[in-house]
Amino acid sequence: MEALIQATLEDGKLEENEKAALIKRAQKEGIDLDELEIYINSLLQKRKRELNKENEVREEKNQQAKKEAFGQVCPNCGKQVPPLTIKCDCGYEFTKGKTVSSAQLLFEKLNNIQLTEAEIDSCSSVVKEEVDKEYRVVYDANGNVVKKVDEDKIKKLKEKKKHEIISSFPVPNTKEDIIEFLALAAPNAKMKGGFFGTVPKRLIVLGILAVIIIFVFYLLDPPGHGRDSGMMALLGGIYVVIGAIAGAFLIDRDTLKWNKTAAVWRAKFEQVLMKGRSLRGDSEFTQQLDYYENMVNPQK
Repeated sequence: MEALIQATLEDGKLEENEKAALIKRAQKEGIDLDELEIYINSLLQKRKRELNKENEVREEKNQQAKKEAFGQVCPNCGKQVPPLTIKCDCGYEFTKGKTVSSAQLLFEKLNNIQLTEAEIDSCSSVVKEEVDKEYRVVYDANGNVVKKVDEDKIKKLKEKKKHEIISSFPVPNTKEDIIEFLALAAPNAKMKGGFFGTVPKRLIVLGILAVIIIFVFYLLDPPGHGRDSGMMALLGGIYVVIGAIAGAFLIDRDTLKWNKTAAVWRAKFEQVLMKGRSLRGDSEFTQQLDYYENMVNPQK
């Protein structure tokens, strides 16, 4: 009888034919019909509350899905933010259910570059000491050859691996990943130092200066003043130019180093931007693409 009642009230309703079946079964079992009606009404009310709660949960999920279709809702402050937003004003970072995005994985790889023992060994040199006017290899207490690691070579090798990681990074396919990558890459793809910020451009400037300096030396001491005076003036100008070139590349080397890496970032940035342009996006997506492109290339 209990199983029949539960099955009948599963949908929260009691039809006339179902009620007749319950009464018939209750009379057969010798159950008081008034008590049966009270019991059935209590079950109907309970089931109705359960169904109302389920409908509320379902409606809340539907409303959430509709909101997310037109943007995102911050679970921290409840504010609705535009689509593709990475971080809310309250500080909450959106992950869209992903533990770590592809762009974040890229930056983690860049921040945790490790060299193999063979690579470290290639950046090391054997330590020698002078004994009786001869240089001999130094051994440690365990009989191993002592080596000194060249930190500059280590940095250059890590920088080279960094460039390889950036260049081989796969171009994202989703709008969210594209925007996230552009947001993270844009500051690193900006060049510094203006026209004098890269090696080729420095060579152009120094080449122009070289011609001017040599010409000035030549005018100050032309060939007619002596057999070798013109040649000496020319050599003097060349020496000055060589010194200027050496000084230019020794001064502000950090800018050259930054721009060398920025050029790699810029190449990948352009690839991802081109991918974003190929996708059909709304005005919000297009505006964000324009924003990051103008950040890296203000002249455009």
